[in-house]
Amino acid sequence: MKNYQNIKAIAFDFWDVFATMNPPMNHYLEERGVSIKKYLDKIHNLIVSHDLGKIDEKQFLQACSRIVGVEIPYDQCRYIYRDGTLNAPLIEIIKKLKARYKIALLSNNNREYVQEHIYKPGLDKLFDVMVVSYEAGYQKPAPEIYKSLIQKLQVEPSEILFLDDDTGKLGAAEVQGIQTLAYKGEETDKILEHFSS
Repeated sequence: MKNYQNIKAIAFDFWDVFATMNPPMNHYLEERGVSIKKYLDKIHNLIVSHDLGKIDEKQFLQACSRIVGVEIPYDQCRYIYRDGTLNAPLIEIIKKLKARYKIALLSNNNREYVQEHIYKPGLDKLFDVMVVSYEAGYQKPAPEIYKSLIQKLQVEPSEILFLDDDTGKLGAAEVQGIQTLAYKGEETDKILEHFSS
């Protein structure tokens, strides 16, 4: 195990750490024989706009409808929280970590998903600091979003451990002097258990 030193704060990504990204729109299109893969570049640009707060979820789904040529109904395809979709073992570990560390969220995320998947299940209570792209105006891996995290945590960059499933986002954090750990489910949970003991 890597030797992590002088950690005062632990920051986490959200998607594919706390919850697997599984938007209803994808299932809706698959059921209608539409392969989303061929539209990924255009849809990715819309995701960026959504995560930066430039469009809301209804506008996002309307724009996706135009791209794929199929009407995507907002009521059926808006991404609502469902019980049992969060990473319960990680949440229990973080509850223990809170006794010793500041806990933060650093996520590329839009207003509606944050309301549904973080505030609705009460996940926000885990975090001392939340830095999300739609509020920050930047997305990972932009240096500004990591600088915002450092500023809000009020610790030295080297005193922060940041976990993300995307190693590209970890590299950008390391450039800012932040320590990093790739999130790989149970394997990483075992490492985090050592921090709480």
